[in-house]
Amino acid sequence: MINLARAIQYPFSGDNALTKTMIGALMLLLLPVFFLTGLILMGYQLRVIRQVIDGDEDGLPNWGQAGHDLGQGLVVLAGSLLYYFPAIVLAWVGSAIAWEAISSINVTALLLEQEGPSFDRETLSIMCLTFALALIWLLLSAPLIMAAIAHYAETGEFSSFTRILYHADRVWEQRGAAGMLMLNLFLLAILVQVASAVLSFICVAGFYLQFIQFAAICHLNGQWGAHLKAHRPPPEETDPPKPPRQRRRKKNVIRPIKPPKR
Repeated sequence: MINLARAIQYPFSGDNALTKTMIGALMLLLLPVFFLTGLILMGYQLRVIRQVIDGDEDGLPNWGQAGHDLGQGLVVLAGSLLYYFPAIVLAWVGSAIAWEAISSINVTALLLEQEGPSFDRETLSIMCLTFALALIWLLLSAPLIMAAIAHYAETGEFSSFTRILYHADRVWEQRGAAGMLMLNLFLLAILVQVASAVLSFICVAGFYLQFIQFAAICHLNGQWGAHLKAHRPPPEETDPPKPPRQRRRKKNVIRPIKPPKR
């Protein structure tokens, strides 16, 4: 089953744990300026997930494969967009409605009348509905996306992302473990927020805790992938091969001997 304690302890285990986590915090610190570090982290997570699936929890993988991680991160980004596409469309529709409502406000009249802006209730309802549906999709699809990423980390095949219905069936079959995964992700977010509030006086602590959260989520993703792998149905048995076709023997027919012609 999914274990949150193992995920939290994982970044601090193994050799050079402090160095590895500090490098990860530095990558997050550079993310707003150098966006490629985000892709490197997306590729790095695959190595973490693969280790957990293989049962290797001795510590975080070593840094030093930035080029490989960058390429893998691009693959993960492209594959994840297939699952995020409905949420992106809903958020885009909600943003377009919100922009149209805001642009219709007469700022001059608003300042002169000193009253709040008035919005159409129908417009507000549609805008809130689209954003709510986008959020619901992101929450419900989290186990699905994590299953696809774990399968790609295991196999290295991009088809792991395109088999959406297959992963949906697997998540539904293991919905108990999927619910436990979501609960652990929620508890992890609360713990990190509390720790960030306590250590807010240390400027670098926020980035360090964010990387710890990132590594713990990767470990939970690896646990989820290992669980799905352990409960993966056996491949369908193919029909037994047909026996080779035997050639029919011709019957020996005794033909009469024709007399010689004179």
